[in-house]
Amino acid sequence: MPSEQSGRSIGTDGRASGLTEYGDRLPRTQRGSRTTSYVIRLPSVVPRTHPREPPRYPRGVTTPRRTGVTALALSLCLGLGGCLAPTPSSPPTPSATQAAVDLALPGEALKMVRELIAAAANPRLIQVEISAERAAISVVEDGKAATWAFRDGEIKQVDTDIAYVEQEIFNIEAFNINDVGGLFRAAAGMSGSRSSQELQIVDYSDGQVMMTVSTVPESRTVFFNPDGSLLPILDFHTEGGIGVGLADATGPLRTALVVGVQSNLGVYVEYPGSPTTTIRRLRTSQVPATTNERAETPSLDSFDPTDVTSAAIYRALAASQENRMVSTTLGWSVVIDRRDAGQPMMHFVADGRQFVTDLQGQLIPGR
Repeated sequence: MPSEQSGRSIGTDGRASGLTEYGDRLPRTQRGSRTTSYVIRLPSVVPRTHPREPPRYPRGVTTPRRTGVTALALSLCLGLGGCLAPTPSSPPTPSATQAAVDLALPGEALKMVRELIAAAANPRLIQVEISAERAAISVVEDGKAATWAFRDGEIKQVDTDIAYVEQEIFNIEAFNINDVGGLFRAAAGMSGSRSSQELQIVDYSDGQVMMTVSTVPESRTVFFNPDGSLLPILDFHTEGGIGVGLADATGPLRTALVVGVQSNLGVYVEYPGSPTTTIRRLRTSQVPATTNERAETPSLDSFDPTDVTSAAIYRALAASQENRMVSTTLGWSVVIDRRDAGQPMMHFVADGRQFVTDLQGQLIPGR
């Protein structure tokens, strides 16, 4: 039997210090023997408030069962090459055909038209249409029109109702579409509308290819020259307005039957179309020159329309008003022809008065 000892203690690991005879076990008492007391010191714990309450563990300490589960999960992760924390799924990247393109930005429209031409493998254009989101070209293939378009982020050939009827074929490099947004802003300033703007390049009339910007709902169509400058609005009460109108209406013509100016209409030139038709080419205040052919056999002698000058016309009008200026409220017109089978004369009607001058604007008395 062990000798009596006092003051022995058991540490926090549950083992009694100095109990070598019994190993890790406490000695059992025997009948008739004295009982030896042992003092066991344990860590301070919160007393249980209920007899059935489960034991509380210090923070960071797990139960043996939980520890086993954790160890199992860890071993599985290590066996599979490591566990990765889940990451939120990122949104799908749009494909190239879905990428948004703003054709109103500088350089974008010209780039897109060049890509359409490359897709069509044909630069022989008869029409170009451009909005901020879409673009289309029409080319001539085997005497027929074919259209390629950029729509919904994709370049493809599309059905078309455009017919080829000998329109002027043009090259896109001859037109300044490097900043379509700038053309849209200029057009909005003239028409007062930015609604659904669209730029179109097309044979406007008689082989004259123009750039126009229109809107939906339709407002005033605004015209641009190939270099991107605005087609000027003409005032036919000024010498400059008359001069530009004469140049636009005459164009390349060197033979005319009649040259006319009306202050409330514009400048026109008439010339033979065929033995039985007459063609009128008209330049109005806001619209470029257009042509119209009518069934009328030419009966007048012809002359060179470039002999008519705005300076002579304005000088004759100012003289008729006894002033060097022509009133902006004056309604007037002049017709230049060879109705008397002689030299071309200018026949005026101004403020109810009629008079005739030569091509230099000198009054011819008695006429």
